[in-house]
Formats: sequence, C-alpha cells, structure tokens
Amino acid sequence: MLTATHMHPHSAARNLRFVVAAGVIVFAAAMLGILLRPIGYLAVFWPANAIFLGLLLRQPELARLPTFVSVFIGYAAADLVTGGQWGTSVMLTLANMIGITAGWLILRRFDRKTLHMQGQYSALVLLFGSGVAALVSAAIGGPVAHSAFNAPLMQGFVMWWVSEWMNHMMLLPLLMALPSKQLPPLPSKAPVWPWHAMPVLTAAALEVASYVIGGPGALTFSLPALLWCALTYRISSTALITLIVCTSKTIAISVGSFDFTPEHFSEVVSIRLGMTMLILGPLSVAGAHAARSALLQRLNYAANHDSLTDVLSRHGFVQACNLLFKRLSHDGTPIAVLMLDLDHFKRVNDSHGHATGDRLLRDFTRTLAQTLRPQDVLGRIGGEEFAVVLPQISAADAATIAERLCNAVRTEAFLTTQQEPMRATVSIGVAHVTRLQRHDSIETLLRDADIALY
Repeated sequence: MLTATHMHPHSAARNLRFVVAAGVIVFAAAMLGILLRPIGYLAVFWPANAIFLGLLLRQPELARLPTFVSVFIGYAAADLVTGGQWGTSVMLTLANMIGITAGWLILRRFDRKTLHMQGQYSALVLLFGSGVAALVSAAIGGPVAHSAFNAPLMQGFVMWWVSEWMNHMMLLPLLMALPSKQLPPLPSKAPVWPWHAMPVLTAAALEVASYVIGGPGALTFSLPALLWCALTYRISSTALITLIVCTSKTIAISVGSFDFTPEHFSEVVSIRLGMTMLILGPLSVAGAHAARSALLQRLNYAANHDSLTDVLSRHGFVQACNLLFKRLSHDGTPIAVLMLDLDHFKRVNDSHGHATGDRLLRDFTRTLAQTLRPQDVLGRIGGEEFAVVLPQISAADAATIAERLCNAVRTEAFLTTQQEPMRATVSIGVAHVTRLQRHDSIETLLRDADIALY
C-alpha cells in the first residue's frame, strides 16, 4: 500500500533525498540498459527493475507515492533522452513499474531474514517473486514491444518475460544479500590463503574453457565452481561471482553468436531460462549452507551457555579454560581462579519465590560482568555457584578484584519481581598460580578455589 504521512521536518528532508536518489539511480540504471540494447529492440541487460525492487524491499519506507513518481520520471527521462517516443516511453515505464509493484507486493510478505538471503529457501522465494514480477511486466510490455518494434506478439511477450526474470535473478540476490543493519551477519570461517581463492579462480578458468570449447553445454561449465563458491564464501560474495559469470556469458553470446532479438527467438528463450536456473543452483546451496551454519552456531551457543544468565555453562567454561590454559602455559603466565557463591540464595527462593531467585541470578551475573576485565572468563558452575578465570594477574591483584566483586554485589540495589529492594552478598575463594604449567588444569584450580571458598 502506498502511503503519505506527516513527519518531522528533518525526517521529511531525509526522505526527500531518498526519493530523489531513487529516481536518479533508476535513471542511471535505465540509461545503462538502453545503451546495451540491440538497435530497434529491447535491452540485452536491464538492471533498473531489479535495483528498484531491491530498494523497495530493503527500505520499506520508500514505498510511497513520491518515490514512485520520482522513479517514473527516471524511467521515462532515460527513454526520452535517447530518442524514445512519448507514448512508447510511458507504456514501457508503466510495464516496468507495474511488474515491480507486483513483485514487491508478493515478496514483502516474507520475513526479513528470508528476503536478505539468510533463509534456506531464500533463492526459491526470490525466483518465485521475480518470476511473477516479470510475468506481470511482460503482460503489458509484450504488446508494447509488438507495437513499437514490430515483434510478433507472443514472441515479444515471452522474450520480455524470460529476459526480465533473468535480470532480476542476476541482480536481486546480490542486492538483498548486502549487509543490513536489521540483521546480524551470518557466521563465516576465517579465510585461509591461498586456498580461499581457489573456488573463484576455478570459476574463472571454467568460464574461459566454456568460451574456448563452445557448444550448448558450455552454459553450465562453471556450475561446479559456482557450487564450490557457495560452500566457501558468504552468500553476498557468491551472488556477486554468479552475477559476473552470467554477465560475461551474456556479453560473450551477444558478441560472438547472435543478437537477443526475435530472429533468434528459441535460442534467446533457452539461454535466458538456462541462465536463470544456473543462477538458482549456487544461490540455493549458499542459502542452505548459511542457514545450516547459523543453526549450528545457535546450537553450539546453547550447548556452551547457561540459558538463564547467558554466561558460559560449566561445560562451556571448562572448554574455554582448557583452550586458554593451553595457550598461556607456553609462556608460564600467572593466573587466578575465583569460585563465587551467592550467599543465602535458598533463603531468597523460600522468601520471595523462584522467579525472584532467577532474577537475582541474572542481575548478579550482570554485575559481575560489568566489574570484570574484558579478558576475564566468567561461567556458571551450577545453582548459585560461579567461577572466574583471571589471566595474567598477580596474587595481590586477584585478591583486589575479588574484593571489588564483593563490594559491587554488596552495594548493588537488587529488586524482587514485585519491585521490592533486596540486598545480596557473595563469598569468593581464590586460587592462584604464579607460573602456569602444562600439568595445571582448570579442574584442579577450581577445586583449590572451592576449598578456599569454604
């Protein structure tokens, strides 16, 4: 739905800039498409529609009447300054914008994660939405192409549809996969060079081989490398590589074989649909791989963190400390382990209920985290018992930090679930090692700190 709302002057000025920018971007993209089209027919590559649809999906506040007016002017101006006729320009612009609106109305119903290529079925969703957008656009643009370029009606309709669909699938996934403030980035492994460059280099080599060998099968030569890219890189990188590969194929075919005009109708339709499906493969694999990686990351986090306080669980704490001890034992670094016990916690549960007890544990953990240093490791050992590892610290400084924690908890104004004030104290035992050795373990130091606590 296109809306008009009252807003603050600063917001109005900002939105006006966005509206004008949308028109300018579409004008520039339409000019590029016009310059790439064969003489007397539709463009070989038309990026304007995918870019505008991407803008609407990424910035929902742009879906307002002024934006559509600005973009309409951008489309029409590009066609008119390159010699188009008024009537044809208006009809072509309407075909583009109505198709985009249809795609937007469908795709905006999906959640942001799916639209930003972070879902398992993101590529299929974009394939469906862009296919409908292309079909609606072709229903209007096909007759216009028939009238303006003397193309057979059905051929004009089909060529518009498959061309628009391919253009959307080449650009839209990349635009939607770009980083978004609304969503955290997907997990990825640190690159290991030079092996990290092998998938894209293989894609380039197979693409060159397709031009040398030629033939109808050359269209899919680069597919294995693109799938390798999908399993190696972020989905935005995979989308960019796929765009480059398909663009190079389009240019090579149009220069070396034939023009994308009705005279080569069957070949054009076959190639356009083939490239659309070629794009779908690596993007689907990349989306599924990214969704799997995100799920594994969430499962790993849940397995190693306490669900109530969100600090490391006992298992996660021991694992993190083992890695830390292994690294620090090479240098003989001093280290301290604190065992903390929240005093009279059972009394809190008995007097105020377990909900208050849970709230106290969360607030207590937050107080500890705010008092500790960034390099310190905090974990919940069980119940009201917590542990802290203080790396690279003297015995005196460890005692000072323990006192600081006691004072922070003692002076904190905790609240019950009924918003009644409540005080708490903590007892802390300290175990210190002057030079960490290979045989030292977190279990031994936890036991020593526990003895010191009691």
